[in-house]
Amino acid sequence: MSASSEKRVRCLVVQLGRLGDNLQSLMALRAAKQLYPQLEITLVTRDRFSSAAKRVPWIEKVIELPTVDVLLPILEEKDSREMGLAKLSQWLIPIVENPWDVLLNWTYSEASSFLSALVPARIKLGYTRRKDGSLSVYDGWSHYIQSVLQGGFPQNIHLTDILTTQLLTALQIHLGDPVDAGNAPVSSKSFFQLDLKSKENLWNWKDPTRKWIGIQVGTGQARKTWPAAKWARVAELLLSRHPDCRIVLLGESKDQSRADEIVEAVSKKITDTSSIVSMVGKTDFDLWANIVGRCQWILASDTAVVHLAGVLGTRVLEVGHGAPRFWETGPYGNGHYVVACAETDGTTLPQEISAEAVYSAWAYASTEWAHRRQISIESHFGQLGWSAEISKVRVFRTKIRPTNDGGGVVYESLIQNPIRATDWAGLVWSYTARAWYCGWTPPVGHELERSQTNPSLIQIVRPLQESADVLIRICDEARRTAGSLHQKTSKMKSEKIMDLSEKNEVQDLGKKLLELDQLLQRLAQTHPVVQPYGAISQILMHNLRGESLAEISRETSEVYQQLGQGAVILRDWIRHTLNLVKPVAIQPSNVIRLDGQTGGKTT
Repeated sequence: MSASSEKRVRCLVVQLGRLGDNLQSLMALRAAKQLYPQLEITLVTRDRFSSAAKRVPWIEKVIELPTVDVLLPILEEKDSREMGLAKLSQWLIPIVENPWDVLLNWTYSEASSFLSALVPARIKLGYTRRKDGSLSVYDGWSHYIQSVLQGGFPQNIHLTDILTTQLLTALQIHLGDPVDAGNAPVSSKSFFQLDLKSKENLWNWKDPTRKWIGIQVGTGQARKTWPAAKWARVAELLLSRHPDCRIVLLGESKDQSRADEIVEAVSKKITDTSSIVSMVGKTDFDLWANIVGRCQWILASDTAVVHLAGVLGTRVLEVGHGAPRFWETGPYGNGHYVVACAETDGTTLPQEISAEAVYSAWAYASTEWAHRRQISIESHFGQLGWSAEISKVRVFRTKIRPTNDGGGVVYESLIQNPIRATDWAGLVWSYTARAWYCGWTPPVGHELERSQTNPSLIQIVRPLQESADVLIRICDEARRTAGSLHQKTSKMKSEKIMDLSEKNEVQDLGKKLLELDQLLQRLAQTHPVVQPYGAISQILMHNLRGESLAEISRETSEVYQQLGQGAVILRDWIRHTLNLVKPVAIQPSNVIRLDGQTGGKTT
């Protein structure tokens, strides 16, 4: 039966994060809605960040958590416990009164797991709680988020792709194959139904023939906020060198002083002061989204506008100030750019991202139609007179992979630098996750080229061979031991009553499993690339769901089988990487031999 002919499926999504988290969730939900149109989606979100969801026509209902009215009085002890719980209970009624078909807790916080535990649902994804109150994580992708993403380990799967794959996999298992949605894009200028009314008069498009570039001057975190003086310099370069461009500054009321600083600095350099307009503190969500959707480019640090522009199909250049994990939460789609600081050896501070580097990257990106990327970005920086800046930054361009290559967004480096060990580890772990939870991946090393290898990488990778081999042996032995324990206990009439020999045998097998687990944890601490195996092992063991010793031992065997598969993937990546640096025999056509003839072989 096709998905379109199924009955309506009630889906509750708990997203209590910030606006950027809401927008990423909406991207994933949009993809699911296109493939499973019978989904009836209700979104639970904080009232402060509910504006985007309220403008999405295919969201059935938005339930706002009144943070100020309900939670804050409890936390600040302004309300009595009884009064606070009464308010919270009243708010919970529409959420818990009827069972849901699917519950997605995409907040991924321990606090949100208590709400998830209260909600009756047939399928639950994300964090929840057991009957004893302990944290429970049901599905594989949530295990991965808890252990690898929240553990801070390197990986390069975008969060939007993780959420989309997690949901679509669950829907396919429980509802069957989706409808054929063709090549309908997730991002669209009509993603939201905006309520502009007279608001648009605040933003008068005086010259629609110009290219409008939006600059979001602030972020939610001080460490990610790029200095106003640098934004002013970027604006000056844009306006002085591109008379067809106009700039609109965007931001919240708290960003007003930064906007004033930018406008004042640019006005001293540019004669036509009307070419830069500040809308900082003057927009609600509707007008903000309208402006972002009409701009050709949005320039910003790591903040919600990056996701909004991606949803609306506006190109983004993100300034990776403050070391954001842009490969997980950066701009999503084709043709976006990220300028990040060059990594250091850990003993010195990272290089500052200069305004000249940001402008140069934008100028390269905005003229792709002309040069078609036939000239290198290094040459482009040189032509502008800023060759020295190229060594201080890394520049990435986003691309949606073909389905045959695994799909999802990838950040391609435009600067031909050797790959770093952390990036290599990210490739390995992303490949491992897809193998575990998608069931299919491209060949090992698909996105690793010979030119990216370097001696420092090989010095790190080569010793990992022994660690990978030991990890494989540990997992294999633990899998067999847990299997033996399962076979032994499943034949018992009772786990509470057994003879002395059976008890000793069970205890010996349990003791051996404990020793193997401790050995795995010690091995994981020997190298950063291996550390995630220890983290995810602990998460998987914590979430064993069996109620009897026989069931738990069977699940334990499956856990070690999964970890063993991951260890084999690590070994295969190590071998592939080391094979890339081996000398390659070539057969040139014009080599002159000692006998005066052409041809021959060289290495």
